[in-house]
Amino acid sequence: MTDRLALPARPAPPDPPPFPVVGVIAPVVLAVGLFVVLGTPTVLLLAVFSPVLAIAAVLDGRLQLRRRRRRDDGAQAAALGEVERELAVRRAAAVVAAHAEHPSPAVLAADPAAWAGRPPSGRLVLGTADDPCPPMVAGVAVDERGRALLAAGAVLPDAPFTVPSGTGVAVAGPAPLADAFARAVGVARLRGAGSATGAAVLASTAGAGADLVVELAADATGRVVHASGPAEGLAGRAFRPALLTREAHATAVDRGGEASLGDLLAEPATGGLAARFLLGPDGPIDLDLVADGPHAAVGGTTGSGKSALLTAWILALAAAHPPERLVLLLVDCKGGATFDPLAHLPHVAGVVTDLDAEEAERAVASLGAELRRRERAVRDAGAQDVSATGLPRLVVVVDEYRALVDRAPDLAALFADLAARGRSLGVHLVLCTQRPAGSVRDDVLANCPIRISLRVHDPADSRALVGTDAAAHLGREPIGGAVLVTDRPVRVRVAGVQDAVVRRAVAAAAAVAPERRAAAPWLPPLPARVPLAALPTPPAPLVALGLTDLPEEQRQPVLAWDPVAQPRLLVVGDPGSGRTTALAAAATGLAAAPVAADPAELWDRLERSGEPLLVDDLDHLLDRLGDAHRSAAIERLAARLRDPAAAPTVVTARGPSAWAGLPLRAVTGLFDETVLLALGLDDHLALGGARSTWTSRLGPGRGWCGGARVQLALAPVVPAAPVAVPPPLPDGPVVVVSARPKLRAAQLAAAGRAVLDAQDVDPDVEPGPRSAVIGSPADWQTAWRALGALRRTAAVVVDGCGAAEVRTLLGAAPVLPPVGQPDDAVLLPPEAAPHRVRLPR
Repeated sequence: MTDRLALPARPAPPDPPPFPVVGVIAPVVLAVGLFVVLGTPTVLLLAVFSPVLAIAAVLDGRLQLRRRRRRDDGAQAAALGEVERELAVRRAAAVVAAHAEHPSPAVLAADPAAWAGRPPSGRLVLGTADDPCPPMVAGVAVDERGRALLAAGAVLPDAPFTVPSGTGVAVAGPAPLADAFARAVGVARLRGAGSATGAAVLASTAGAGADLVVELAADATGRVVHASGPAEGLAGRAFRPALLTREAHATAVDRGGEASLGDLLAEPATGGLAARFLLGPDGPIDLDLVADGPHAAVGGTTGSGKSALLTAWILALAAAHPPERLVLLLVDCKGGATFDPLAHLPHVAGVVTDLDAEEAERAVASLGAELRRRERAVRDAGAQDVSATGLPRLVVVVDEYRALVDRAPDLAALFADLAARGRSLGVHLVLCTQRPAGSVRDDVLANCPIRISLRVHDPADSRALVGTDAAAHLGREPIGGAVLVTDRPVRVRVAGVQDAVVRRAVAAAAAVAPERRAAAPWLPPLPARVPLAALPTPPAPLVALGLTDLPEEQRQPVLAWDPVAQPRLLVVGDPGSGRTTALAAAATGLAAAPVAADPAELWDRLERSGEPLLVDDLDHLLDRLGDAHRSAAIERLAARLRDPAAAPTVVTARGPSAWAGLPLRAVTGLFDETVLLALGLDDHLALGGARSTWTSRLGPGRGWCGGARVQLALAPVVPAAPVAVPPPLPDGPVVVVSARPKLRAAQLAAAGRAVLDAQDVDPDVEPGPRSAVIGSPADWQTAWRALGALRRTAAVVVDGCGAAEVRTLLGAAPVLPPVGQPDDAVLLPPEAAPHRVRLPR
């Protein structure tokens, strides 16, 4: 506001009206003249009244002058009043702006918004004072009121009394007031300089070396008794000092004491697994997972700063301890990239996220094997704990622990084991989730003496984790305020984690140990491609099918199928999941050929239980059979699977959702071993898979077998066995029931058969040795007597007829085998089982 207010000028007073001498004398002269001329005494009255009227006019002018002066004085007073009101508004706005730019310590303690989005101001607010300012009023004062306005326009009342942020301040006076003032100066130093350690630095109570010495009186007023350096020129200034209670000071530190992590990392903690990333009421706190732990639980609602806390903790650990003493496993189950900037720390053995849920679960599951490895090392060293073995301490940090155990409930037992045995084996857990008391098992939480609660909504959640409601009363802004419990609750703030600080800290750690990388305590995931030829040959009779992943044992042995002890193998998966690859590996190991993609061939092979049976896409082949043949084929398969003497059987199929109308569920339980490849969730569960093992991102050949992850090997395709050609129609008389009697009659006649029509045959005459009596199902229904007589000595050929027609003509005949080619038919000898034959063309 640059325009100054102007004092109103007083109007010049008007001249009073003059006395009308001529106006009084002239009527008298006139009256006397008229009297002399006219001799009438009445005209002498003019000599009397004329002066009276003139005097009255003078008196009236003076009354008008007085009224005008009153009007001018009123306008002057109104103008001054307007200036006073505008000056009050401008002074108030200037004071408000000054306090907004330099909020008092009391405001910093009471209002979280006073900290938000404001850079350090470069000034310390020590209290309030009447502060000189550029004149706001211009003009010449003609009275006391104007002079008061000019004086008031040059001063801001109760403005912030500030000094440069680098000023050393000392205080003298009554101890309670001096302590309260010192606390206020400590908070002001945070706001003024943005210092990481200023929250714990109170003003000195001694004057030695101080730039500014203030003296406080018992009435809570203050005076500067010494000023030098950056405070030069302030000596003698009176002010009203800022005072803070202990509670207000703690609140202000909690809200605004955001330490820069870079400042704290400059002097990292030492000993055990100490880390310096928290700021408490008395300065930075060293939190030690060995001395204070061994494990920690961190809680807080969304947006309270959990991920920032974990990042600060990890960087502080890495800054204080070399990779030879510290290994970090970082697990992010929030689907984000919380730990990505930390992946290049030499301490980090791995960063896993739930974007690759399978890898996250197997990495955590591997920790069981790591515990056993450390147990052996401690035992071999004859020691009580890991400190004598030379093994580094392993810190497992899990962001959103509940999401991990919700997806893989079995891991909860593993974490309980880690929590119980981790102290002596050098394994430490930092488990972070929104509500640890409701998400972490009691036996795990009992082993977490370090507890940190950032802001929570429900006081019960705060009490459950840190034993006090305090975490429910933390402000929303700024984030990072928390309650820490090691032996007792204490209010803390997390050091501010800026991107630049993270980059510098990671680069510094990598520079110290450029060639040293922490070894991951788990094996890499199974490769996506495993050539069968690259696998070691297992001892006979085992057949190599791929690799098995056993992260809990830190082993990846060959997936070996035993066709003797477990001869029945089922492989189920969606198209493209690797079913045919599995069949090829099994066929290679058995030196057997798969069944051709021919339903009739499948029917025949089901009958030969002494030969290995390898069937690809069983459900597809069964779909191509008729209803009667389909059910009978499944019954034959079930009989084979129940037969302990049957040769090995390997079957692949799609999932149950593709088995519409196929009663295959009845036989899936008869297989000794099942490999589950990529399937929909319902199919995976229907076949006995656990919900925790299902994922929609399984690659070709990746699946589950016996509860373990597997990767099937890539094997050369084994050609299917050739389809067997049915034998020709045997010599001897035959009875032909055909859907195409005329065509078949011509073909049989051309082949040298004596063809007879079913309507013309004499039932009492025995047919010749090369005769063929032929007719349609309708023809034979009218010649049923002849059919019955002929069946006693002649074989029956069924060509292209439906099952109902066959039953009508032949009664309860066995289920006939399916035919695969147009010239194939079924032969029913009088005393033998039906089988396929090939008719002459």
